[in-house]
Amino acid sequence: MKSIMQTMMQQLMSKQFLHEPMKEIEEKYPKWLQDSEFKLNKIEYIRYLRQHQITKDLNTIYETEPDIFNKISDLMQKMQECGQPPNDIVKELASAFDTTLGHL
Repeated sequence: MKSIMQTMMQQLMSKQFLHEPMKEIEEKYPKWLQDSEFKLNKIEYIRYLRQHQITKDLNTIYETEPDIFNKISDLMQKMQECGQPPNDIVKELASAFDTTLGHL
């Protein structure tokens, strides 16, 4: 039997809740990485490259196996280990989200 916490985590990591933001993050990474490559130290750049790959892996799972919670949970853990996405990407997504909410 699933605990309430496990059920909540599955809902928060569900395709309906996370797939669109993850797709947007994945789409923004290539340009951001290209623009930022020489501004970052090598360790930071590699961390963001890894994070970009994890977002691509997550999106693949959401598109092919959205109900496999263990894989999604594992990838989300790996992404957290990389730290926050770049501030530029987060700010852009937050701005878009605020604009979307304003039209509701």
